[in-house]
Formats: sequence, structure tokens, C-alpha cells
Amino acid sequence: MRGAATVSADALRAFVAGVLAKVGMPQDDAATVAEVLVWANLRGVDTHGVTRLPRYVNLIETGDMNPRPSIRVSKETPASVLIDADRAAGPVAMLRAKTEAVHKAREAGIGFALVRATTHTAALGYYTFAAAQEGLAAIAVSASWPNMAYHGTRAAGVSTSPLSIAVPGGKHGSIMLDMGTGVVSMGRLNQAKKTGETLPAGWALDKAGNPTTDPHAAD
Repeated sequence: MRGAATVSADALRAFVAGVLAKVGMPQDDAATVAEVLVWANLRGVDTHGVTRLPRYVNLIETGDMNPRPSIRVSKETPASVLIDADRAAGPVAMLRAKTEAVHKAREAGIGFALVRATTHTAALGYYTFAAAQEGLAAIAVSASWPNMAYHGTRAAGVSTSPLSIAVPGGKHGSIMLDMGTGVVSMGRLNQAKKTGETLPAGWALDKAGNPTTDPHAAD
């Protein structure tokens, strides 16, 4: 068995951006997505890193992700903005939202950005950390389809509802929390399905609602 290859972060960013450009994404947007994915890898969150690249390519090829979106502000107030992302790659849409929210916050004291019609947001912590680096406290949340069972139930009924909070830390550096509300993320389960590793007890249910440690049986 061959050992895992080691590459530099710059080389990995270039690879990811090149793949996305090949399937129609503009170079600047491809570089943005590559930066966000590799950032997750560098922080040890591989479930939200470059492992997502094949999924992003598939979303573009099936038409679920728009590689050349027309992102626009559809509504706004002095302190809030609603962004129509036109099925953009999540990192592209979320960074636009971060920029708009930071601008509103500097003008009104608080900035609230909502994004609709987007795709997988990648690691939420990237966007809150970026805002904290600009001197602002930030909170980001993301919704999805029901993919987690309530405690004591046998079927999915609620999203893992990812949440990130970041605050400036002065000379000590910014402080950031990035988490989901489940025992484990969907990305971690998908990673286990690829590797075939046995799941810890309590992580997943099968189609019948019974506890399972088999990643391929996890529903």
C-alpha cells in the first residue's frame, strides 16, 4: 500500500483552482474556493477540505452549482442585506456576504447578511475568522435538509445546524469556534464511508433506525 502523499498548501490550492477552472469557474472564484478548502485542511478539518472537490465538480456537472453566477443584492436596509447567490459555490457567496456584513457593521454598528440560493458553504469558521481579522465579532449559521435524528428517535428530523463564532483577540490573535450540533458531522461520516473505518458507537443509525457502527449502513 502506498503512503499518503504530502504536498505544499500552495500546490494544493493551485490544483483545486485548476480543476474548478476546467469545469467552467472563473479563475478568481476558483482561487477563492481553493483557499477556503485548503484552509480547512490546514486546520485539521479534512472533512471540509479538498475532499469536497469531487462533490463540487459533480454539482457543477449536474447543474446544481452555477460556476458563473450573477450574485446580487436583492434587498437591503442600513444594517442588513439579502443576497441572491444564483447557486454560486458556497465560499464565493459566503465571502460576498461577509464583505457586505462588515461594510454594514462599520456604517451602522451591526451587519446582518442573509444568503439564499447557494450551495455547500464549506467551513463556516473561515468567514467568521476573516471578519475577526478585520476587527469585528462575527457569527455565522447555516441551514440544510434534515440529516440528524433527535435524541431517542429513529429517523432524521433536524439539521446539524453548523455554527461559528469569532472575535478579535488583539495581540493574542482572533478566537474562533466552528461546530455543528450533532455528535458528528456528515462530512466525517462520508469520510468514513470512503475509508471503511468502523464508526464509534452512538454516531449513526441505519435505515431502520437502529444504531450502527458500519459506515456503509449509516443513513
